[in-house]
Amino acid sequence: MTLPAPLDWTDAGIGPGPDIPLDRRVTRANWRLWPYSRWAFQHAHELVPSRGLPRAATPRVLAERPANLADLHFTDEAGQALSWADFLERTYTDGLIVLHRGAVVHEYYANGMTPATPHMLFSITKSLAGLVAERLIARGLIDADLMVGEIVPELAAGAFGPARLRHLLDMTDGAAFDENYADADAEVHRYSAAYWTPEAGLGGVLGQLPTIVRRASEPGTRFAYRTPVADVLGLALRRATGRSLAELVAEQIWLPAGCGDEAYMLLDTAGMEIAATGFNATVRDMARLALWLIEGGALLAGLIAGGDRTLFAAAGQATRPDGSYRSFWWIDHGAPPSIMANGVFGQRLWIDPDNGIAVARVGTHPIASNSVTDGLHRRAFEALRSALL
Repeated sequence: MTLPAPLDWTDAGIGPGPDIPLDRRVTRANWRLWPYSRWAFQHAHELVPSRGLPRAATPRVLAERPANLADLHFTDEAGQALSWADFLERTYTDGLIVLHRGAVVHEYYANGMTPATPHMLFSITKSLAGLVAERLIARGLIDADLMVGEIVPELAAGAFGPARLRHLLDMTDGAAFDENYADADAEVHRYSAAYWTPEAGLGGVLGQLPTIVRRASEPGTRFAYRTPVADVLGLALRRATGRSLAELVAEQIWLPAGCGDEAYMLLDTAGMEIAATGFNATVRDMARLALWLIEGGALLAGLIAGGDRTLFAAAGQATRPDGSYRSFWWIDHGAPPSIMANGVFGQRLWIDPDNGIAVARVGTHPIASNSVTDGLHRRAFEALRSALL
């Protein structure tokens, strides 16, 4: 597969400047497509309505202890030798921070991005919602065994109705949904119109979730990754607490982690924060979140324990061997264990808590599915771990 060169949007004539022909400008119709994504993922709130998050009054200071990664080399899955710089370019990296034992040891920006630029995180948003849920469960404010249909009556008769919150968090709720991004006719593309296409008249997420009525399995018997599951959880958290999702994220994780840069959540076409894919933040605030999790005791321990490995393996997760899924985080049970939050087009937050290593990165890969680069990221992070240790 031949991919386009990782051009810089500042030189490519794809922003909305007055000298750019109208048909080349970024719009709500093309902003997730290459090459428009190169500009749009750093300017999503200019294209889609959003809600800002408060900033920590005293942001966490990120200590710096630079390490030279110029000599770091490893091989890809085809046996081709790569340098760290090759890896950054080949994965279309816009921004990246490497943490080791509490300090930033490497920081990189490209494609017009700066330390102060919020970037679209896509499904890392799910992982944030999962952390909010776990914090509320631990504090006894919600019950993980609550049934979806009891919290959200509009969904009682649909595929999600009999599932419990824990089933949602581990993606074992059993609702049938086609998440194949490579298939233009897949349900995920029609469903996402409730996020981005107001003229479709779909009524946002709440308007679409009741239309998902097919079941693939009974709750708790099968793992399958599907985007709407996180939206169900987000809706359940709102109903159970009477709070907006932006308020919950800020209160439960963002402010406690000392995040102090611009951050916002995109709104669906009905004006509700998107729990599955709408968060935008700087790489530096992602690093602050990683440090907070590494120090997080019971919260981190619950994630590392993971979900049902047998169900995960049965789902054919070939690019994630020895893994499981818990609270919208991907768990690697290798030695040492690690956790990762993923977003399409190359967003990653990878944490090796035993060694105090984390990588926060954002990018604009031309292909949405992360399965294309999962193996490459795994090899890069393993080489990085070896170099730092």
